[in-house]
Amino acid sequence: MEIIEAIRILITVLLSAQFTYGCTILLLGRVMTDYYEWGTFEHPNTIFQKVTNAFMIVTISSGYYINKKLMKYNWFTRKLLLLFALILQGIISIIVYYIVYGGLKAIFL
Repeated sequence: MEIIEAIRILITVLLSAQFTYGCTILLLGRVMTDYYEWGTFEHPNTIFQKVTNAFMIVTISSGYYINKKLMKYNWFTRKLLLLFALILQGIISIIVYYIVYGGLKAIFL
């Protein structure tokens, strides 16, 4: 039972961190994208650099990548599309959470 709770909390933290960082990009824009770029290595050579990049990708990269894809649009359109993407990401995150949690309960209980 503790395994299910630990995995449930881990999934909740990862999905909510992705969503929250996307919301901060929506609100703060370039400040947060610069932070992400400073926190990653463009061409990682060492294991430390690769682990750092993997951590950033797993925890906060979805908002960054969505915003990067939307950079070809003007500011207002980009913010509107990012808001729509975040709403969609929130709905998908809830669905993924319940699918994984339901699967874990079915397997372990």
